[in-house]
Amino acid sequence: MTAFRKIIAIFLLLGIVTNCFNQWLLFSSYSLNRSYIATVLCTNLDKPEMHCDGKCFMDIKLKELEQKNKQDQENLKRMVETLAPTYVSLMPTVFELPIKLETPHYLQQEPIGKVVAIFQPPKIA
Repeated sequence: MTAFRKIIAIFLLLGIVTNCFNQWLLFSSYSLNRSYIATVLCTNLDKPEMHCDGKCFMDIKLKELEQKNKQDQENLKRMVETLAPTYVSLMPTVFELPIKLETPHYLQQEPIGKVVAIFQPPKIA
């Protein structure tokens, strides 16, 4: 049973890592396949004066990726809201410290003596 859990944990970890590096993977894929994208997949093949070299295709893929990430984020938020009850505190109460509203001891005492001024301006003769 523990080997099965390890395999599931590895797959979940790989899924999280690939989700984090989606944009990096897209940019690296574009840089490696730039000539193929520019000649075959470019949406502006009929407009060679634009010199987009496949950047239009990459922009479309980035927008699709952004929409997919936004949709995944909304689904995750919905799932957390339905699965996690609102009355359960996510932070344990172990770390709560009592607040003391006492005046510090050094402020409770009366001054010991009068303040004597050390600086005295020079006297004009």
